[in-house]
Amino acid sequence: MKPETAVARMLLSAIEHAQNMVALADYDTGRLRYLNPAGMQLMGLTDEAAVAARWAPEFFTDVGFIQAPDMESALLEQGRWEGRSEFRHFLTGEPIPVTLSTYVIEHTQDQRPAVIACIAQDLRTAREHEQRLHTALEAAAYRVREQRALADLSQLAVDGDLDHVLVAAADAAAALVGVNCASVARAEEPGGMLRVLAYRGQPPVPETFAPGTDSQPGYAAATDQIIICPDRYGEHRFSTDAMNSRGLRSGVCVPIGADTVWGVLTAHSARPRDYSDREVMFLRSVAAVLAAAIRRIEAEDALRHLSLHDSLTGLPNRALAHQQIDTALDAARGSGLRTVAALLIDLDEFKTLNDRLGHAVGDDALIRLAEQLQSVIRPTDTVARIGGDEFLIVCPDTTTTEAITLATRITELHIGPDTAGRELRYTASVGIALARPEDTRVTLIRRADAAMYEAKTTGSGHTLAP
Repeated sequence: MKPETAVARMLLSAIEHAQNMVALADYDTGRLRYLNPAGMQLMGLTDEAAVAARWAPEFFTDVGFIQAPDMESALLEQGRWEGRSEFRHFLTGEPIPVTLSTYVIEHTQDQRPAVIACIAQDLRTAREHEQRLHTALEAAAYRVREQRALADLSQLAVDGDLDHVLVAAADAAAALVGVNCASVARAEEPGGMLRVLAYRGQPPVPETFAPGTDSQPGYAAATDQIIICPDRYGEHRFSTDAMNSRGLRSGVCVPIGADTVWGVLTAHSARPRDYSDREVMFLRSVAAVLAAAIRRIEAEDALRHLSLHDSLTGLPNRALAHQQIDTALDAARGSGLRTVAALLIDLDEFKTLNDRLGHAVGDDALIRLAEQLQSVIRPTDTVARIGGDEFLIVCPDTTTTEAITLATRITELHIGPDTAGRELRYTASVGIALARPEDTRVTLIRRADAAMYEAKTTGSGHTLAP
């Protein structure tokens, strides 16, 4: 074992470096014998002379003295006392809440307390530490929620439809930023009105946001910048009338889109508040995920459109026309709707037109014919290009008379002059078939095709299938 003097030196060194106050005092007189550096700093004493001039009772405030009888009784009977008390800073007079542990370390010959040791922990420091720990835990929990929300949104952005992605984005913005409402609004055109597509929060639900400086979302879209408004009362960059009408005081608006602004992500609160860098960064991340999802969905829509539409005329192609017939037949069965008509149209002598004037002229003629066919059908009808010079019109919920009237109008169409000023005339043969209860898409088109060839053979313009 080390000599007692060596152990004493080590203990003294440990006490000198301790973060809590350690003091020694005479029990009867209260005169301080020792106060470590942490205690001197805690109490505002600058040197050993200042310590020697102090008495232990001077350490306590009036509140701290309330426990003096209990402390004295415990030291006499048990040799120790532990509890909370309150010191007074000698320079500022500031009360210092502490946890105090007091021990009798030396007795008189008649076993009365002679010297006591006191260890005190500053509860202010403990509270600050607890607050820092609490803040750190809150920040960690927020990061976990933030990352989970972004992960869920990113997964939805990979395989979800646009409506679900937009609603999830508004939900995440409202929940993670802690605001009263959040929305996703799309710019109908550059510099134009923004239409709200998804909303989460308190009513009323806005339908649109005004463009430009007439609203905060409009201003964010116009400038392509994140716009933060801590309090609308001090805002002069844009109109806050819309915020006022909805009872909102502050908000953040983040543009969505890379090369061009697709829309704006909004988050608004009913109270004035500052938005932290972390909150703004989270909203930027949500907007970035939205932009990626929108690019993916628009690319898929474009591919889907290409797969279901004719590249020359822009009309639906055979595949989409078949889908429309199936849908119309299903709707007509047992619904009380009228029948479905299929009109198959074939241009007469179109090959001759191509051979005589060239394919460019023929293509131009098909494009203008497609436009004219679209002009004579009903909004519920579908006109499709199903072959070189063949077109199919699907008419749901129609009658024989209406189908014949449409066929007559088609045979009376003329293309007009081409780009070189030449008058282009053509005739068309139209076959009409009205669906029977037992008809499928295949049999309906087959009967319309047979009627079209009969019309071409007889030169009658149009023929109704039996």
